[in-house]
Formats: sequence, C-alpha cells, structure tokens
Amino acid sequence: MSPFNEQKEVYDGILVLSEEEVQEPMVVLERFFTDYRLYECRYILWAMAETCITTDNAEFGEPGERADLIMRCKDLERLLEAGALLHRKHQENTEKGGGLKN
Repeated sequence: MSPFNEQKEVYDGILVLSEEEVQEPMVVLERFFTDYRLYECRYILWAMAETCITTDNAEFGEPGERADLIMRCKDLERLLEAGALLHRKHQENTEKGGGLKN
C-alpha cells in the first residue's frame, strides 16, 4: 500500500513549501510558470499518464483505474490552467503597480 494512503494526516498537509511560500503562494506560481509553459506541462502530464497506462503497472491494471487516471490528469490540467491565469493576472497587476486582486 502507498505511504500516502497509510499516513493520510501527514500527507494531507503542506510538506514541501518553504515558510516564505506558505506565506506568499503566488511566489510558487511565479517560479513555476517562469520555468514551464502550459504546453510543456501538458506534454509532461500526458507522458506520465501514457507511461502509466501503457506499461505493466499494477496500480493501473484495471480499466476503471486507468479511467480514473485520465480524469485526474484532466483535473490537474485544469489546475495548471487556473494557476497560469492567476500568474498572468498577478503579472499584469504588478506591472500596473497593483497587487493581486481577489
């Protein structure tokens, strides 16, 4: 069994962000979208899904598990798009002299 499922209370918390990033999560988006473009993220995400689906992998051996993986990839792609939009809006507001508007 996965350690993520065995210790849910641990893995449901913020584990890898620095204190600065916890206080200012937009910093994470700025760094990420400075390094990656959306098309690159889509390619990486699809390559991971394709590898999981096409290799002999017990985690994705059943059709339902593969369907769940594809659905989760689509959800992650939506999250990436939302992050990209937030990053763009933040950049535009910063260039205009304002902050991120809610």
